[in-house]
Amino acid sequence: MLPGVIGVMMATEAIKYIIGIGEPLIGRLILYEALGMKYREVKIYRDESCPICGENPTITQLIDDYDAAAENPEIFAPAAD
Repeated sequence: MLPGVIGVMMATEAIKYIIGIGEPLIGRLILYEALGMKYREVKIYRDESCPICGENPTITQLIDDYDAAAENPEIFAPAAD
């Protein structure tokens, strides 16, 4: 039952985002406690130094060729902290 509840919530968020209606969970996280049937919402703040979504992202593409990544570490190197 738990995967179904979470799956429906995720599908609802995707539909809201695609259609452009409602209030999406951007910047918020829902915590679901199944035993007590309780929900809690937590606000998530954007990290300006995040290598993916920050002001100057250094990770801009997915690595789908792991052999090429292993042979060219200077191109596919992870972002420095």
